Amino acid sequence: MMSFSNFDRIVKVDKDNMTVTVEAGARVSQVIDALREHGLTLPNLASIAEQQMGGFVQIGAHGTGAKISPVDEFVTSLKLVTPARGMVELTAEDGEMFQLAKVGLGCLGVVSEVTMKVVPAHDLLEHTYVLTRSEAKSQLNDLLKNHKHVRYMWIPYQDTVVVVTNDETDENSAKLVEDKSQSKQGVDTFKPLKDLLKELSKDSKEPFTDENLEGKGFGELRDALLGFKPMNGDHVKIVNEAEAKFWKMSEGWQIRPSDELLQFDCGGQQWVFEMCLPTGTYADNAGNDMKFMENLLEKIETEKIPAHAPIEQRWSANSNSLMSPAHGPDGGLHCWVGIIFYLPSEDEKEREEITSRFKGQYCNLARDVGSEFGVVSHWGKLEMPTTGDNFLKLRKLMETRYPLEKFNAARNYYDPKDILGNDLLNTVLGKPK
Repeated sequence: MMSFSNFDRIVKVDKDNMTVTVEAGARVSQVIDALREHGLTLPNLASIAEQQMGGFVQIGAHGTGAKISPVDEFVTSLKLVTPARGMVELTAEDGEMFQLAKVGLGCLGVVSEVTMKVVPAHDLLEHTYVLTRSEAKSQLNDLLKNHKHVRYMWIPYQDTVVVVTNDETDENSAKLVEDKSQSKQGVDTFKPLKDLLKELSKDSKEPFTDENLEGKGFGELRDALLGFKPMNGDHVKIVNEAEAKFWKMSEGWQIRPSDELLQFDCGGQQWVFEMCLPTGTYADNAGNDMKFMENLLEKIETEKIPAHAPIEQRWSANSNSLMSPAHGPDGGLHCWVGIIFYLPSEDEKEREEITSRFKGQYCNLARDVGSEFGVVSHWGKLEMPTTGDNFLKLRKLMETRYPLEKFNAARNYYDPKDILGNDLLNTVLGKPK
């Protein structure tokens, strides 16, 4: 295990070429802050900004935007410290090796420095509102083409899909925000969550009251609600119902810098499994994104999975990185879906039950539903197969979706003794050869 916490310099901001060069241990948030002083920012962000830049790139992190590729596509140069070849620098001139290294999973060398494209800093107008499932399906393609960034948050067991769009501001943006803000004055959007907490705890020794709920945020309220019975399907349904009401009351607009809106609070401690699947092209969505969600929700609700909300759905353009889950021809459209179980309790036995059901029943269900669509795991969410059958299915999928022979040949060139490999990667990808 290597720590890069002190290897975090911002090496160069090049306004002429619109790039930034950073050491691999620099956190995304540090890079954003440094770029802001120059009127620049990163082209897109994942949901959190505390990742280090080396990992941010090596696992192919992504934001949302049907015409915006995952972050690895914006890399123009990588420096790697390799076991067999020493320090190497790769750029687009290195052809296929560069495309393998951009999402190299740390297997080809230790990333020491990254150069990425940047864009002018800009504000975004964010619109949050609620649709029914049928509306979300019928409006999707228009939304993807009419908005720079779109994400859906599906609420299991509720006919509720939270839509969040982000677009660069124009002359009408401020008026939209002002009008909506005035109409929301005095509205306590947390009321459905607080009311349910008070009802569930009314007979306890320490019931929730308006006083002891004062100042609690959304994530804290949701954790408190789930904490009563986090693995009870009927209980999770009523929590999700309260959350759906919260989002309906929270509809509105806001304007903030892009590097603030494109990252967001993911809530409390949690298990997340995120999958990526191809869904045609930007010009012609094949519909796999909606078919997958319909099938997933049907299985969840038929099998009574205590599915915490939300199930998040985002979109990206293709990546040319050969090991990216979104690799494909230019113009390609890819969908990313994340399922979640929160860990609202400190009780070890309960946490073990949540973990076991998530990694077993829930993730297996999602994989089974996704098999017909060719879903693969986000590299940052990949887990070791737990059964022989899961291993065989995963290896077959990996061999279908990725150029493993080329990647393992590159591993053998840079790291023939497999110093940088580990049990998970060697199980999933095979060994360097």
